[in-house]
Amino acid sequence: MRNNTLNSAFPIVAAALGNKFGVKVRVGGKDAYTDGKSITLPAYNLEDSSYKDVAWGYLAHEAAHLRFTDFADFGNAATSPVRKHILNILEDIRIEKQMQETYPGTRRTTEKVAEHLIKTGDFKVVNQDQEVHPATVLGQFLLFRLRNDVLGQNALSAYADTAEALLEETFPVGAVTRLIGLLSEVPDLDSTRACVRLADRILRMIEEEQEKEQEKIRQQQQQQQSQPQESDDSSSQSQAASSNSDQDDDSSDDDSKQDDSSQVDDSQSDQDDGQDQSQTPAQSSDDDGDDNDQQSGQGHTQSAGSSSDQSQDQDSEQLAQALASVLSAGENDVPDDLFEAVQALLGSQPRNAYDADVEMPIAVDPSRNPAVGNAVLNKVLSHSGKIRASLQGLVQSSRYDRPVAKRSGNRIVGGKLSRLVQGDTRVFERRFHHRAPNTAIHLLIDGSGSMSGVHDQQSKSRLIDIAIESSVALALALEGISGVNPAVTRFPSGDTSNVIPLLRHGQKVRPNAAVFLPVTDGCTPLHSALWYAAASVLATREERKIIIVLTDGEPDDRSLTKAIINRCEATGIELVGIGICHNVSHLFDNSICISNVSELKTELFRISRDLLLTA
Repeated sequence: MRNNTLNSAFPIVAAALGNKFGVKVRVGGKDAYTDGKSITLPAYNLEDSSYKDVAWGYLAHEAAHLRFTDFADFGNAATSPVRKHILNILEDIRIEKQMQETYPGTRRTTEKVAEHLIKTGDFKVVNQDQEVHPATVLGQFLLFRLRNDVLGQNALSAYADTAEALLEETFPVGAVTRLIGLLSEVPDLDSTRACVRLADRILRMIEEEQEKEQEKIRQQQQQQQSQPQESDDSSSQSQAASSNSDQDDDSSDDDSKQDDSSQVDDSQSDQDDGQDQSQTPAQSSDDDGDDNDQQSGQGHTQSAGSSSDQSQDQDSEQLAQALASVLSAGENDVPDDLFEAVQALLGSQPRNAYDADVEMPIAVDPSRNPAVGNAVLNKVLSHSGKIRASLQGLVQSSRYDRPVAKRSGNRIVGGKLSRLVQGDTRVFERRFHHRAPNTAIHLLIDGSGSMSGVHDQQSKSRLIDIAIESSVALALALEGISGVNPAVTRFPSGDTSNVIPLLRHGQKVRPNAAVFLPVTDGCTPLHSALWYAAASVLATREERKIIIVLTDGEPDDRSLTKAIINRCEATGIELVGIGICHNVSHLFDNSICISNVSELKTELFRISRDLLLTA
């Protein structure tokens, strides 16, 4: 890392945030992920504020899942891609809102993630010009609109408006209206199961709207089928009218034949009438033209109605198909999860951006065995009391300097009264009270497999037994001294690089006696244990911070161990190495080697005494 100290180091801050959120955080490697119990972040070695913003947002989001999500309910409900996707969006909004209520600062933390994705172009909203699956349209609307409206992420306002416009173009008006109504319930969701129920109501609403569109299609098809029959009936009536007209013309011809003689006699009159009737064909033609236009207009009306019906059919078919596509959407049809994209972003940094020296382990909850733990406590109780009395007396006496004679004060020193004859008024005694040690001490106990070796065949005591007993006795002695804050951690946890806190800073030994078990396993990942101890002491209020390491062998990686030791020293953390039948001076500037295990308790107390007296 550019900063060789640990105060603002990425892993230390990540661990501090994890402790604040009440979740377990591991830093190391190059992948970001959550296993349902803890969060892992890649160790980053550059001072990139945007990367940290994304990392802290991811940490806050995943911490919210670990704290507030019922993973059993969530897993059982993930029966289809679209159901899982809708549920995931609703659950993300719910847990982030709850996180904001518990830790208000996370509102800005998660919003910075959205702003970063917008800036880098990783946030993309589809538009009307693109061919996109209806499930993607629905998903992006839920994502942007809920994050903007419920979580107050105003940077997504324009995205939310664009997504809503596309939603209205893709789905029926009724479906959009009902969806917005259902989303009004999101701010009041109080559990994962409530999110499951709302997701199912949204899917049922989509099914109902699809059925409505299909019913419209059936009704339109029935109307279209009935129109040809009505047209045939009209044609029959027209033919019948035409036949009647022909019969009338025939009868008119017969009458005209009978009246020929009368027409000859009245020829003059017929001429006049002929002149009048000569205009009749034109008038008849005009009337026929009007009738033809009317019939033609009716034909156009029928044609326009048929075209409108076809358009309505197409609209209903498209809407029904869009709704059906949502219900049958596959994994590739729904948009990617927001924080899956963030996870990929955190793990896609250049190789030289990762800090190989860093491995912040997870603190694993210790096993408990009251019988074994109390036996250890009772064994060291009397011995620890004597040591505590001795240490406490030494510390208290060291807080006072020799009395100094002053010209004023509340206490007169009898032996100095003779000075008054000589005009010297310095007959008053004044003592200066030093502050308490104000020291946090963290003991790291090597619990690797080699510590199971028996050092005393008669008592069958193992190295780990002596180390645990010595640590318990020292912690009991230190916790009774004002200004001293002890902690004890055993490492590793099984075959991992994780650690097992037996006593955290601020805790008391007696209530936690059941966890002091002499268990051994695994190798010696000292570098990761030192990262954990450094983060722990840096989180304490005490000004002076000390780490004491008890080990019987070489660390798994000497270079990584030396790197974290150097960084601790650069930060002001003091380190002491106690090698049990093993020299550790190549690692620790301040170290001792105990050749006889029986000396461990004595030497451990001596080192603690010297450290406290120099405080």
